[in-house]
Amino acid sequence: MVDYIKKTFAKDPLSSNEIIGHVRRLYRRIGWEPTRYRPSSEALARRILQNKGWYRINNAVDLSNLVSARFHLPMGLYDLDKINGPVQVDVGRPDESYEGISKSEIHAEGKLILRDQTGIFGNPTADSKRTSVDAGTRNILAVFFTPPEVSVPYLEKTLNTLIQYYEPICGRTEKRILIFKD
Repeated sequence: MVDYIKKTFAKDPLSSNEIIGHVRRLYRRIGWEPTRYRPSSEALARRILQNKGWYRINNAVDLSNLVSARFHLPMGLYDLDKINGPVQVDVGRPDESYEGISKSEIHAEGKLILRDQTGIFGNPTADSKRTSVDAGTRNILAVFFTPPEVSVPYLEKTLNTLIQYYEPICGRTEKRILIFKD
């Protein structure tokens, strides 16, 4: 996968990719500047292209990061057992923030976020420490933050690739795929 990304972008910049362009326009529509708040998928691909190394966390997170970088869709990966109640897609309110995995405070105002009854637990750029996947995780929620311009077949291919990668490390799994499209 790393070699695929390097080969694909050996000549053309990441910004020339159609999916990356769609994701950047999504960010602009919700009021984010994608060069300031880089989509997680693009940030991962940039690390690969700059030979900065790969974040190694655990198999589930590492494989998700590869799929996100390969298919250029920002993704959040969460421990489903740490999520309290229904998941809502929302916009952060003034003065809202949450503890990120790699940053102590993520300001959420005006940002596209995921929340449960306990509070915010992620956005297309940064996930929360509270719902992070660790060695004790048994149930995973994978969320692709996908612009409406991305086709359902492309998204299905992305999801199927993720499932293919998970099966050898997870064994028999129950899969539920939901695609919400406006």
